[in-house]
Amino acid sequence: MTKKEYVEKMANLIINRVRFHAPIVYDDNVDFEILEIIGIDPTLPIFKYEKPLDNVMADAFLQAQKEVSFNLITTSQPACKKSRLNSLKNFIYIREEELGYSLLSSINALNINYKSGCDFNKEIEEDYIKINDEIVNLNYQNYYLHKKASSNGVVYEIKEFLLNGKNFILNFTNLHEEKEIITFEINVVLPRGYYHFKRENNAIKITSLISGEVAYFNFQSKNAKFTFSTISGLESSTHACINMKINVSLNGKAQKRFYFNYGENKYCFSSPHDIDEFFDISQKKMCEIFDIKVLSRDKSFDEEFNRSLPQKIWLSWLKMSSDEENENRYIKLKNSIVKKIENGWQINEEFKGLKQVQIYGNSGYRRVFIVEGAERYILSGKTKYFNFTNVTNEIFQKNNEIYLSFGS
Repeated sequence: MTKKEYVEKMANLIINRVRFHAPIVYDDNVDFEILEIIGIDPTLPIFKYEKPLDNVMADAFLQAQKEVSFNLITTSQPACKKSRLNSLKNFIYIREEELGYSLLSSINALNINYKSGCDFNKEIEEDYIKINDEIVNLNYQNYYLHKKASSNGVVYEIKEFLLNGKNFILNFTNLHEEKEIITFEINVVLPRGYYHFKRENNAIKITSLISGEVAYFNFQSKNAKFTFSTISGLESSTHACINMKINVSLNGKAQKRFYFNYGENKYCFSSPHDIDEFFDISQKKMCEIFDIKVLSRDKSFDEEFNRSLPQKIWLSWLKMSSDEENENRYIKLKNSIVKKIENGWQINEEFKGLKQVQIYGNSGYRRVFIVEGAERYILSGKTKYFNFTNVTNEIFQKNNEIYLSFGS
């Protein structure tokens, strides 16, 4: 192997460690302030190199830094030319015996250069739920995902919905008289980054080492097993996830329910009533966002506005992202149909082919039928309001069905 080939090979290894390795942080004792004081950028990975830095390895680090950014810390006297050291970015040489306990422990905690026999192939690409090692494909309903099926005589029902993060409800029913064991696995992929994971009773605390933002994966089971990397062989990686596996033991004809949450708050429900109520609240919140439904002579328009756009937007939220293009289109179409005014709603009489508008409020949708007539009026119950077409809050609350004529 020539020197050039060796430098390229070592540079690729360095690049892979920066791109894939996240630090294995065992505790919270990382002093970011002292790192900044000595010139370490805490927003970049820390690569601790303990051997004497020779000319060949210095060249490899220089080549790697053309592709990725990182702090290079060495605790051994460099054996290369000073000109090469001056060319390295974010480089610090400090003898280990001169490092104080706080600084040394912080560097070691955030070090990404640890041993691993992994080839850095991502095994997990996306969120999933598995029952008995088989991926379950959930079906989209209105503002939640759902699946009901059976495996080895155990009926399972799964719901996934949004409210204060991502929520999962799993119900299991054993149809047999004898005991059954069913396994399920949940995987939630995190945004690319560096994380510290810490178990706190029935929650995994997830802290971003760069931004300091905190999230929680809340769970109920005592025998849950967790992994945090999407890459086989790595204890921690920049391709991070929360992966939980549980074996559920069900006696004959027994039922069990589980609830999990991934979000910003630390909490969990155990009461079936509280779980169902939380699900109902989530559906109400979504209806308050997508609060208009239409029926017109243009079926393709109705399909896009009532179903296609809300589904695309909701699914992007489920992935913890936003779909600005479809969100803006939905708002534009909604404003072309109806506008919220100070004391109610104003339906656009210029919208051609409009037959019905459903407006959400008071925990349900109320219908406004567009009818043809010579006069302008709103009919609510037995009361007719002539020369008036705004659906006021007062009119809206009186009847589930309202008739509106814009006149000829």
